[in-house]
Amino acid sequence: MLDRLIAELSSHKPLDASRQKALLLAAAALVEMRDPITAGHSVRVGNYSAIIARELGLIPDIQSALRLAGLVHDIGKIGVPKAYLQKPGKLTDTEMAEIRKHPGLSYEIVSEVPGLIHIAQIVLHHHERLDGHGYPGGLTGDEIPLGSRILCVADSFDAMVTDRVYRSPLPVSEAIAELERCAGTQFDLAVVEGLRAYLLRAGVRGPWCTT
Repeated sequence: MLDRLIAELSSHKPLDASRQKALLLAAAALVEMRDPITAGHSVRVGNYSAIIARELGLIPDIQSALRLAGLVHDIGKIGVPKAYLQKPGKLTDTEMAEIRKHPGLSYEIVSEVPGLIHIAQIVLHHHERLDGHGYPGGLTGDEIPLGSRILCVADSFDAMVTDRVYRSPLPVSEAIAELERCAGTQFDLAVVEGLRAYLLRAGVRGPWCTT
């Protein structure tokens, strides 16, 4: 089923944009179903991204775009061996190199849909770091699109607070503390503070709370 969806997206058959977007979302959902441990991750990342965008005062259209980016950000994992994604131990350099291909693969798939090149760009750079040690482009600071910086924080936060094959989930307070510790090197401080502000209003408090 998934292979057919990807093939249809990548074909040169005339499809209207709404049909292609529907295929894209269906394919993204099926990719996530390959790994029951991370089920729901992309939906949550989309939600967090939209929330952060709202906290930063970005317009509703951008909030919606970031929600969509979250939904499809990992679609390129269809090209990564399932055994690597579910490996409980430390990845080898070769395995990690394969996993690091997924943003580029996601970009290739998403950019096939008319009108979604801006979403594809956000997805492509969601593993970049402010200090230039991210991937795939080694971009630094403001070279990284704001949408990608938002997606990076949302993705990292959800990964920390949910169960993974290689570790148990962190408490929300510890996850926020880790985001703040890495702000300025890995994460955008303003983006981290946007997520923190939302969690404060939602009633989530901990040692990182100073108010």
